[in-house]
Amino acid sequence: MIGSLVRLELTILRRDRRAWWSLVALAVLVLLSFAAIASDNARTDGDKRAVAAAERARWVGQGEKDPHSAAHYSIFAFKPSPALAGLDPGSEPFVGQTVWLEAHHQNDMLYRPQQNASLLQRIGFAGPTALITGFGPLIVFLLAFTLVAQDRERGTMRMALGAAVHPRTIVGAKALAVWSASAGMLVLPVAIISLLWLGVGGRLDGDVLLRTLCWIIAMAGYLALLAAIGIAVSLRMGNARLALAGLFGLWILFALALPRVASGMADALRPLPSSQAIRQQMAEEAPAFWSDEQNVRNRAALLERYGVSRVEDIPNPRMAELDLMERHSHEVFDRVLGGFYAKVASQDRLFAALGFLSPTIAAQASSASVAGSDFSHHRHFIDTAERYRRNLVNAMNSDGMAHRAHGTERHTNDERLWSRIPEFAYPAPPLGRLSSTALPAFAALLLWLGLAGLVLTVVSGRLRP
Repeated sequence: MIGSLVRLELTILRRDRRAWWSLVALAVLVLLSFAAIASDNARTDGDKRAVAAAERARWVGQGEKDPHSAAHYSIFAFKPSPALAGLDPGSEPFVGQTVWLEAHHQNDMLYRPQQNASLLQRIGFAGPTALITGFGPLIVFLLAFTLVAQDRERGTMRMALGAAVHPRTIVGAKALAVWSASAGMLVLPVAIISLLWLGVGGRLDGDVLLRTLCWIIAMAGYLALLAAIGIAVSLRMGNARLALAGLFGLWILFALALPRVASGMADALRPLPSSQAIRQQMAEEAPAFWSDEQNVRNRAALLERYGVSRVEDIPNPRMAELDLMERHSHEVFDRVLGGFYAKVASQDRLFAALGFLSPTIAAQASSASVAGSDFSHHRHFIDTAERYRRNLVNAMNSDGMAHRAHGTERHTNDERLWSRIPEFAYPAPPLGRLSSTALPAFAALLLWLGLAGLVLTVVSGRLRP
């Protein structure tokens, strides 16, 4: 019974050109968006790999020099695009893609893709998730309104109810038809094409499959609750005009107004200091050049560390002092910059928790988290690159401290040392702790889905022939 009713409702939808072609147009736009983002990411990742190989060759072939100078010479580390960035680029267009790993400094990430975006991208050519969450409600509500409005015009629902068909069966068939049409056109095709693309590129593994499944569940659940709300509102309103106005108002509220309200609330409740203020604080607490007073304190600390009474008894006092300051900067960076990153993550978690205000917020937050394109995944790259930088600099300083050099003397090394530093490689983290932002968002989606189902059940129970 329910299967035949769903097929009938789908047939009615396909015959309505306005609703059906609106869905098709959005589906095509979603696929075009994926193609543009995925192809651009593939090209950029190829460039990153080529430059990274050149950087490695430059590092190994830099010739004979002071190891600490080599640490300043250093290399650039490049961040590969998340595997599912084609589905949801998240914050990727607005954060850096490479960082210079030099001594004494934890540098900012460089090259933000949005800086070199095309005109179409700059005016808002969004990713698949943004299109589904932003325009999906409008299309789903239009589909729901079409099914209910046509039944009202033709009187077919009254006939069905009069024929002893249970109201919930009729309403459930309409909701399932709207959901299957929207999810089948907007979610499944782009997800399947994404997996095929990643398979061809050699990036398909178990974690990618799990992340894609989570993305499908989030987007399909989002469209399901919208279908339930759309059918319920269309049935409950007294006439078609009120129903259309109510659904249009809900689209504006869910997809446009409340996400901006939630963003403003997150900014107000969890304000962030400016990046310039953070950089100034780090420069003051971990300066690259120190005062005479600090120099005296450094010498005293080094004499105590080596257990000697004269600087001349330290094998390489210059390198020992540089190493002392380097390790002091690690504590400053962890406290100051790490504290700033923790505030950004806290703001992201608050925004995800505000998904209880709007299902669109919940869908957006859960999507970016499972796609690996939110800030928590970006910070994972920053921390990985910083650990590599510290290991590299510490290795250079350790080599210098192991050889005697006083006054203007300088110990030098060559390719034998440079080649012992492993090549930088970034393994993408699996779905897990870094995706904790998705948990409150998924909880909000489940709550909205349950609430929408309850409303639909109540409304269908009140239908009479």
